Amino acid sequence: MMIGSPTERPGSHQGSRPLPKASRRALLAAGAGLGTAGLLALVGPMPVGQASGRSGDAALLARAEPHLRGLNRVALAYLDDDTTRYAGIGADERTLFGIGSVSKTFCGAVLMDMVMKEEVTLDTTVDDLTDAGQSELAGVTLQELASHTSGLPDFTRTQTSSRNAWFGLLHADGARQDTTDTVADILGQGLKDRGRYSYSTAGVALLAHLLAGRAGTTYKELLNERILEPLDLTGTSLPVSRAGLPLGWEKGLLGGRPAEPWTLNGLAPGGGMWSTCADLAAWMRLTRDGRQPGAAGLQPVAPAPILPWMPDAKIAITWVLAKTPAGEDLIFHNGLTGSHHSYVGYCPRTGRGLAYLVNSVPTGEQLLMLQGDLVKTLLDEGAWI
Repeated sequence: MMIGSPTERPGSHQGSRPLPKASRRALLAAGAGLGTAGLLALVGPMPVGQASGRSGDAALLARAEPHLRGLNRVALAYLDDDTTRYAGIGADERTLFGIGSVSKTFCGAVLMDMVMKEEVTLDTTVDDLTDAGQSELAGVTLQELASHTSGLPDFTRTQTSSRNAWFGLLHADGARQDTTDTVADILGQGLKDRGRYSYSTAGVALLAHLLAGRAGTTYKELLNERILEPLDLTGTSLPVSRAGLPLGWEKGLLGGRPAEPWTLNGLAPGGGMWSTCADLAAWMRLTRDGRQPGAAGLQPVAPAPILPWMPDAKIAITWVLAKTPAGEDLIFHNGLTGSHHSYVGYCPRTGRGLAYLVNSVPTGEQLLMLQGDLVKTLLDEGAWI
């Protein structure tokens, strides 16, 4: 789907036929949830008008705006060495958005924090942290869960076989499985092609709950204690249900229609966080500069081909390692829910980085082109500012 859609999920359309010339520009769109685009066919698209009002750096907005047509509210951040510039359409760097699968990078940071503190290792298994019984996951390692190589499917059986998957997420209070039910559901699933990259929100959710169990708390509290509070990411939160949504949140748009937020309950660690462009820019800078625990997990773990756009991509601990259109190394993650889209990516050599948040789901070619165009314009050609 989803939330991650890395295209959010980085491997969602591996069997798709190759695109024509557009594919080089679109290559970076593959990591987030193209599955969400299927929702648009169900609800029927309506025109999306841009929100009124412009904010922030005029030069940055002028450079990016040609690629932002057909979107409603947008918040954008551009990093260049020690400088951060913001721009927005109907939003600014403090506006709240759902970030979908960018949430997974925060779980990766929690994992690496616990590894550095010797509370777990990357080779710790599921059965080391919970009684997995006869589950096929018993011997799966935390590294496999964090790198989408465990063999788990994207979601739990309940999420893919009930109204929760589509209209339940769009029109109700989201997923209904709590942590206990989510973990039990995941442990009851079979594995397919273990060791091979296959995007799994369920795998990251299980990872999060196992880490929380080791720490004797909930994942939400663990995330706050280890990452959000120490790094002063005050605009970032993990609502588990509608009641926990941050003050000031607003509905986004799916196909031009208001859509309910995806509050994911037990699956929330894999795609349920909310944040601001200011916090995502800070998160990107902390990662780039090695000042958040997850930066210790940026070595490639496995090939993660996102076909046809990114055939040479690799997966690290939750982050995707790829190339820009100009061939620069790129570390990124994106997210796509039923009403919001997000992106965070930077080039280690140049120090340039891009983060953006959108409150309307891009459709069709727009979804495929948006990330690639902005990466090319701002990261490959960023010296214009």
